Amino acid sequence: FDVIFLRNVIIYFDLPTKIRVLESVLRYLRPGGYLITGHSESLHGVCVPLEAVASAIYRKPVNP
Repeated sequence: FDVIFLRNVIIYFDLPTKIRVLESVLRYLRPGGYLITGHSESLHGVCVPLEAVASAIYRKPVNP
């Protein structure tokens, strides 16, 4: 996918579950694609291959 909206979902999970959900979702996001989260959600402390573009907008690097 070019864009995945994952709004108001990961706020309900603990850190290990957040990581598993994001890793699963990111398999379907093409390099250069965008992940849009809710404004109350943070990926702080989550080690996934994403670049912050703006508040709640992340981009998967083309060459991770």
